[in-house]
Amino acid sequence: MWFADETGFYFQTQSVKATSKQLQKNNKVEVCFNNADFSKAMRVSGKVKFVDDPKLRARCIEERPFLKDLGVTEPGNPLLVVFHLYTGESYFWTRANSMKEDSIPRIKF
Repeated sequence: MWFADETGFYFQTQSVKATSKQLQKNNKVEVCFNNADFSKAMRVSGKVKFVDDPKLRARCIEERPFLKDLGVTEPGNPLLVVFHLYTGESYFWTRANSMKEDSIPRIKF
């Protein structure tokens, strides 16, 4: 994940990667964020859309300097793929509610 804000979660990948190609065919995703000992997790599912905004793509290049090592120096570079998980739901899981996932409250966004 690149960053999150009140509008959702932002990610970056490259157009040659399987992730990018899969998202072009199916924009439904689920991601999981764990704490260090894996006793807590936040699961997020929803839909993504691709980001074409040149300012946001330029920000990605600036905040992720490793992209320049890959040859991505301009926002219009087709190798750069930025996508936004903009709608869906999330919930917090702990070991205490294992096997009870259906009863965990969801947070819609």
